[in-house]
Amino acid sequence: RVVLFRDGDFFIAQGLEVDISAQGKTAEEAYERFGVVFDAELREARDTGRSIFDIGPAPLPFRALYEQNDVSRHIKKVA
Repeated sequence: RVVLFRDGDFFIAQGLEVDISAQGKTAEEAYERFGVVFDAELREARDTGRSIFDIGPAPLPFRALYEQNDVSRHIKKVA
């Protein structure tokens, strides 16, 4: 799961199960960049014999933000 929110002039895409984030000038750009970062982290984890989940989850405030009704919700599947 990924939470998208505005922070000043930028949008932030923050992973929940994995503490990875990206920013962009639009929500779409932030989400696309999140995908790039997530894929790079996933490759790095696989190349080093780790799990992507070794990074750990996002801090609890991001999970609370996700539960609010005024944020976009997206699913990023782990390959």
